[in-house]
Amino acid sequence: MTANRDELIHLIEGMPDDQVDALLADARRLAEEKRKSSWPPRFVGMIKDGPTNGSSSEYVDSVLSRGFGNER
Repeated sequence: MTANRDELIHLIEGMPDDQVDALLADARRLAEEKRKSSWPPRFVGMIKDGPTNGSSSEYVDSVLSRGFGNER
């Protein structure tokens, strides 16, 4: 175990129960956020058609106007 983990356990042991409940809720929320992340990111594969040179200013503007990453 790391020193940070040991310190966290020590701090939790000294907390009143109502604070432990709040800390547990935060820990569960953080753990859920970690599980929700997915790979690849949403923007991968969003460009389905268009020029082979996706760096043209007109093409970039058209992608951004449709809402970058919202087409999945």
